Amino acid sequence: MLLAKQKTKEDPRITRTRALLINALGGLMQEKSFEAITVGEIAQRATVNRVTFYAHFQDKYELLEAWTRQLIREKIGAQLPQPNPFSEEKLALLLRLVCSFLTDFLGHCPPPHGKLEPLIEKQIKSELYQIILTWLRSAPAKSISTPDQVATVTAWAMYGAAWEWSQTPKREPVDEFIPQVLPLIASNLQALTHSKSNQVHTRQSAGGSGAYALLRQFQFSPN
Repeated sequence: MLLAKQKTKEDPRITRTRALLINALGGLMQEKSFEAITVGEIAQRATVNRVTFYAHFQDKYELLEAWTRQLIREKIGAQLPQPNPFSEEKLALLLRLVCSFLTDFLGHCPPPHGKLEPLIEKQIKSELYQIILTWLRSAPAKSISTPDQVATVTAWAMYGAAWEWSQTPKREPVDEFIPQVLPLIASNLQALTHSKSNQVHTRQSAGGSGAYALLRQFQFSPN
């Protein structure tokens, strides 16, 4: 029974249909808000019927979860193709990616967010957690906390900081925001920096140093 279930999950036809539905949702979200999109429109765009849609997803929110997970992984994979080894540059880039994703999300889904906010939060935190845990497990770090605990706290801190920034009506530019909060987030991963001199610092001059200088290497801005 279990083997049959595993084979069903690996069926390329199922993978293809799910991909069609996910891509259909992504295309529709370029045209209208998520709340305005119906299951019927998604099915029609994906060239399947409603019965097929419900064979793969419980509702459009579950589909949005799959779309969000795929998009986050694509963004991170494109900008951070090799998670290891850990570096402060990668931590800065990861936070910027979260800021970029949230501003894109808010552009497609104006408030009230209802079910959307916890869904997006869950997926982003999950991906951040996995990346940070990979860093921790590959480093000979010494800590009274477990890698899982550190990864969880760091992922929550990154998401929380980025979400609060995204919700600010007159938010500061991301190039100013990230150097302010990055040292706080990096402190959770201090064991990975191997020395105090290697920790992230805030901007100290007009030209910038530390985290600010690192951000200059990644000049793509959230929409």
